Amino acid sequence: MNEQLTHHDLTIVVNTCDAYHDVLDIFFHALKEFWPNCPYSVVINTESRAYNHPARVHHHASPSGIDDWGARLRSTLQTIDSEYVLMLYDDFILDAPISKPRLLQALGLLQSQAHAVVAYLINTAMPLVRTDTDDIFIALKDHVDYRLNSAPAIWRKHVLLDYTNDGDTPWAWEVFGSYRTWGDSRLFYSLNPKQSDIYSYNHAKGGAIYRGKWVREVIEQVWRKYSLNIDWSQRGFSSDTTFEKRSFMWKLRFMQTGYRMVGIKALNFLASYIRHKLNAN
Repeated sequence: MNEQLTHHDLTIVVNTCDAYHDVLDIFFHALKEFWPNCPYSVVINTESRAYNHPARVHHHASPSGIDDWGARLRSTLQTIDSEYVLMLYDDFILDAPISKPRLLQALGLLQSQAHAVVAYLINTAMPLVRTDTDDIFIALKDHVDYRLNSAPAIWRKHVLLDYTNDGDTPWAWEVFGSYRTWGDSRLFYSLNPKQSDIYSYNHAKGGAIYRGKWVREVIEQVWRKYSLNIDWSQRGFSSDTTFEKRSFMWKLRFMQTGYRMVGIKALNFLASYIRHKLNAN
């Protein structure tokens, strides 16, 4: 652990949008419960809504009136002075205390290795360069899907900016943005599967919201615990057991977005998708 690290080295970025404004109350209640003495500044990356949460709010509205997630994230990161950022989403609801020593080890790893750019704080289940080690973090293999990932992670800020472009969407950023990382000699680290998650939350469906609806398994744990003025019926609940399929038109538009982002490299996703379908049969 590097004792030279201070609270000025890291900023927490909470990514949200106007449509998800109702989840931030839950996020900050859980943050206060499980990380009560968090020493790091918090920045809310959002569109236009105002919030009273203990954080600086950075607004970025697209001139077109249509939210540009990539431009908004870049705009937020450019207002941050720290070299490292802890990237979170609004529906990543903490359900266990943060381990300060292991968090500092993640920071220390990035500071000590010039080519290390990210330390994911959960077991991402992505392919690792080795598994016969008790190290807390293990490097990911190159040329693997979802290498660029929205899982809770500490990032070297300027590299995160390199990997993010105007026009990116959160889903396309993970899928097609990962091809931007292939072969660039940078090191991506994931938590050793033998370790418990450093940032613990229910990520079976990604968090507290799935396809715009509450995930009941997550929400049932918090709606009685915290004093929240939320009308749960307005958003409704996602099915507890099923993953809803995307429409053909959504998939077509997704591929178009990928082509705009990375050109012919987008075909890597199509090939991976076909292999997955064939292996499933």
